[in-house]
Amino acid sequence: MTMLIFFDTEFTNLSADAKLISIGLVDEAGERTFYAELSDTWKERDASDFVTTEVIPWLAGNEVRIPKAALCEQLAAWLLSFDEPVQLATDSMSWDWIWIVDLFGAPGGDKWPTNLDPRPFLLTMNYLTRYDEFVAAIEGIFAKGIMRRHHALDDAKVNRLAWLASEKP
Repeated sequence: MTMLIFFDTEFTNLSADAKLISIGLVDEAGERTFYAELSDTWKERDASDFVTTEVIPWLAGNEVRIPKAALCEQLAAWLLSFDEPVQLATDSMSWDWIWIVDLFGAPGGDKWPTNLDPRPFLLTMNYLTRYDEFVAAIEGIFAKGIMRRHHALDDAKVNRLAWLASEKP
């Protein structure tokens, strides 16, 4: 059986020249997380006004800020630490999945974790039968004020919680 790993990314802007800022992942059980911010892929001047006001204030810096090469190695090791196949779950193929391919290269390549499914689990389209409940659950979680919207790890956690809530009949 394949375990879902929910993930989210934050990046400088919604354009072809966007740069990765941070990535957050949480396992299906909600017990294990991974979070990193990139130290060598972007500068604050690269960020859109939205990112400057809604993403950058949430960044932690310090020990979670690492170079892209270290992120690739640490994330691969984290994924491989699961003794089973894993599939990354995202709410955006267009904006999040591209960073996985950017980090690991083509599926099956020498950087691609051997237990990582090359196809993402798309939360908002192909698999979710209760989309309205999914969106409502996301908004309900953020409304409680316990998670930071546009923080990669919190967004991954919220997607996990909303998926669990919306998949229950």
